[in-house]
Order: sequence, then C-alpha cells, then structure tokens
Amino acid sequence: MSRPADSPDGLDRYQTELSSEVLERVRSWSSQPELSVLLERLRHTLDRRPFMDVWAEAMVADRFHRAGCELAVEVPTPNGRSCDLRVRRDGREFFVHIKRLHAGRRSRHIRISPRLRVLEGIRRPWLVRIRWADGLTDEDMQELVVRCSEFLLHANLGDELTVRSEHGHELGGIRVVAPWEGKTVSLAIGLPEGFQERGQKIRRVMERAMRQFMPGSDNIIMVATPYADDLADFDSALLGSNIEQWNPSQPPGQRMNWGRAEDGFWQGRAREASQVMGWFRFRPSADDLDVTLRFRNERDTMNHRLLLACLTSEESE
Repeated sequence: MSRPADSPDGLDRYQTELSSEVLERVRSWSSQPELSVLLERLRHTLDRRPFMDVWAEAMVADRFHRAGCELAVEVPTPNGRSCDLRVRRDGREFFVHIKRLHAGRRSRHIRISPRLRVLEGIRRPWLVRIRWADGLTDEDMQELVVRCSEFLLHANLGDELTVRSEHGHELGGIRVVAPWEGKTVSLAIGLPEGFQERGQKIRRVMERAMRQFMPGSDNIIMVATPYADDLADFDSALLGSNIEQWNPSQPPGQRMNWGRAEDGFWQGRAREASQVMGWFRFRPSADDLDVTLRFRNERDTMNHRLLLACLTSEESE
C-alpha cells in the first residue's frame, strides 16, 4: 500500500535514534516484495514502543538478508497466528519469532555513585544486582555500601538484603543473582524502586512466542532486551534458576558447586518443539547484532550450522 507523500513516517520520526547504516539498508527494501512489508510497517507505526518492536524485527531481518537468506515476513500458521520471519537458505528452512522486552522505568538516567565501585573489589565470584532509593545523601550511600560489603563477604547465591537507616527508611538493597567467571563481584544496577523479576517476564515472552510456532517445522525464538546484564535473567528463564549444590563425595573445598533449578523453560521434556533460543541486547542505534545462541541439544539435529552462519558477523559482511 503506497503512502501519501505528506503523511507521517515512523522512520523519519525516530531516525535520530536509529543506526544510519541499518536505516539506509531498510529504506532500500522498497524494491523487494517481501521485505517491503516490514518497511511499510515501520513507516506506518508512529508510537515509539510498537515502532521499536518492529525495529527489533527489522534488525534481525537485516542480518539474515545480508547473509544471503530468502525471507518472508508475517507468515501465517494453520492455527491462525503468524511467524515473524521465514528464513530459507541452502535448501533449509526455519521460522523466527522475535520478542522484545521493554526497558521500563530503568531507562531513565540515574546518578551512579563512585562509592558503589568498592563492591566490585570484593573477592566473590558473583553477579550482583544493587538498587538504591532516590535522593540519597553521600552519607546514606556510604552506609548502603558498607552494609552491602559486609553482606557480600558471607552471602550465598540467591541471597538478598534490604538496607534501612537507623530511622527505618529504606536506603536500598542488594541481591546475588548468579555466579560468573570473574574472581571479584560484577555489579549490575537494579531499578531504584525495587528489583524486578525480569527472568519471569522473559519466561512469559518465551511462552508467548512458542504459541506462534509453525507446526512440524524448525522454530527459533529470539528475545531482545535492553540491558547487558539481562543475559543472566535470560539464561535463568531458559535453563533454570541458579542454585548452589552440595556434593559430599567431592574433596574438601570442591563440595559446593552451582547448578540449575528445575524451573527452566527447557526443563525435562517440556516444550520439546523449542530447540534453539537466541538473545541479543536491543540497541536501536547499533549497526549490528551481538547474538547469543543456546542449543537444547548439542547434536546438529536441525539448522544449527546454518543459523550460526547466518548470525555471525563474518557471514553478513
């Protein structure tokens, strides 16, 4: 459907927030029947939130298109739903479902005190999420950091602390989210008004995407979220919550290890139609995607190699 020349255009409205390189490539889709459908959706979507949802789809489509794939957009399924993309290359085919988790209130600018960096020197191999109340004085922030430092010296995976002043006012809180490969604490900034169960939200996104699967075909869910530390929440939603496991058969000093609880999207034989899952940090101004893929079965039982090839930077040059 053609647009009047003077009608509002979503791409024009948000172009300052978008990668100029990707935007140029997307605008060139007008001469390509399948991708022009996605281009027109971007042009006709004027509200920011739904526009960015479509832009996430466009970023994925751009990657596959540059990798030489044949694409179809909004492919209907027999149950009355639709798949975001059908991808074909080298005689293989799979269907892609792209879901974006919105930023929420954490997208606003917050002042990060340099005092918090003290926590990153604590020698514990934890990814830690911290939050604090708005308007803390420097003395309050110092009190928060001291209490959190003491807590982290003895905290275990999943432990959480709420810090209050001597008058009972909440200063903030801290939670041990996951193990990580470093020797000292890795700090992630939480919402000032409280921790949000982003893992649960990501899990609901996965469930919603699976209801759109093409029956009898290979389906891939790709989850886009705005923060780098969301990868830990993505893995928890997919593989299970991080837990500590005690194994008395191991030598002293090695008996405590980390594992996954039985609450993941891929737990047991549940949802066997889902075999591949992807995550990427959604940054509208980024020229390329940095995709993390998770495979349920390490054997090459479907288009794993093709998918990897399409989503690597080398293939899309």
